[in-house]
Amino acid sequence: MLSSPRPFDSHLEECGAFSFYQILVLLITQLSYVTVSGSMLCTVFDNLKPIVKACHDEEFDSLIQNASTSIDLCKCKNATLETEFDSLIVHLGFACKGSYVATSMSTAVMAGGVIGSIVFGYLADRFGRKPSLISCLAGCVLINLVLPFIAHGLTVVIIMLFLLGFFAGGYLVISVVPPVEVTTNRWRMLCNCLHGWPFGCMAMALTAYLTRRWNTYHLALGIEGIPFLVAHFFVSESPRWLLQHGQPTKAHKVLRRIASINRREPLKHAVAFYPDGADDQQESNVVNYTYFDLIRDKVVLLPLLVLSYSWFSGGVISFGIYFDLGGMAGSIFLKTFLMGLFKGTTGFIPYPLSKVLGRKPILVTSIVITSFSAWGTVILYYVGKAEYMPVLAVIGIGAIDPMWKINHLMSVELFPTVVRSMSRGVVNVSSRLASLVAPQVAYLSTFLAPLPFMIYGSMTVLHIIMVIRYLPETRYLQLPETMSIKKDEQNNAYTTESTNV
Repeated sequence: MLSSPRPFDSHLEECGAFSFYQILVLLITQLSYVTVSGSMLCTVFDNLKPIVKACHDEEFDSLIQNASTSIDLCKCKNATLETEFDSLIVHLGFACKGSYVATSMSTAVMAGGVIGSIVFGYLADRFGRKPSLISCLAGCVLINLVLPFIAHGLTVVIIMLFLLGFFAGGYLVISVVPPVEVTTNRWRMLCNCLHGWPFGCMAMALTAYLTRRWNTYHLALGIEGIPFLVAHFFVSESPRWLLQHGQPTKAHKVLRRIASINRREPLKHAVAFYPDGADDQQESNVVNYTYFDLIRDKVVLLPLLVLSYSWFSGGVISFGIYFDLGGMAGSIFLKTFLMGLFKGTTGFIPYPLSKVLGRKPILVTSIVITSFSAWGTVILYYVGKAEYMPVLAVIGIGAIDPMWKINHLMSVELFPTVVRSMSRGVVNVSSRLASLVAPQVAYLSTFLAPLPFMIYGSMTVLHIIMVIRYLPETRYLQLPETMSIKKDEQNNAYTTESTNV
């Protein structure tokens, strides 16, 4: 096990815990969501269908005068259409082929996200945060630039959307880690509250509004990501990762660079530092962990299971809203923009609260409000006040985002540096799986309107119990660096050791 003469956070304080360099890393990694969010949620616009404003077929003449009657695009041969966005599904000629094509396209992106979360979670822990982030963002940029020129058939589109989700899902896993690993405990909450996803949703809405066509939309996403891709090359590898992977001299150089950019004096204390010639020997002693080690280490496994359920529960509710935006009244661009703005606003609430409360109270409060909103919606239906159901639904949506901020933060704080990205990969997979389940849950409303909210409410009750009973408080904890089990790869043996930094 690599050790440090002092807790690693003290070295970061000496370099400047949250100064120019940390702000630079935060901006580069989170502003890149202008491409990542738009890629992950591209089917919000790619699957839009035109609205029939009038049908000139004789059989529909009696309906033209009735403004409240909707006319099926696929049943009208001579229609006057209103198109907010010239979508990919219309370009492919599948707008009237039933919902299975739209569902298949959305599922392809989400399935790619599941695989990408697993693959890049492992690669980021094995080969570093920086190359993994660059690979993911480069993949998003490249796919968006290429897609408009090769989208000539559904099979090709499904494959490309899967790859888009693959790289975007990988970026989602890793992007929170670098800003948090280069700062200290008191700044981690702020870093998470400034997560780039809501900003990306707003940017996605503006991009779609300005382009109004699927091919220029994807081209714009790719072009928007290029400057941020270049900027990633100026960010150093995480010094925590370097130290835990037998490269203390490189870690020391990174910390000196951070101190220089932050206009601080060079480090006065060693960072578990070995002579240059010792690096090769240190690297040979480094243990490479796998996903199976997350199961073997009981200290890691329990919070991993609780957070996985937390991400799944929140994902079922959140993604049900994302992909239903096109079916709700109002401009799709305005709805998407306001959704991002609302999530960004409510998502910042945990930061001031964290000054007086721990992570768990904020998390539990967020889930409780969501639970009351879900069950309140059910009650409104049965007392004949169904028209007020959307109000409570919106309150529930707003309450979810603080939960996500705590989820992101605790997924960094609870797991050791050597398996942090893999652990985040597991919980992100839970969220991606939720995105596949959410449309099926929402579909149950066709049988009984409040049934999805009954499921949401039941999930939140279990969620509250699990968090209170099994999730530890992390407010004052330093980031764990090593596993509680020591792995001997040569003898395939495990021993228990302390996880203290």
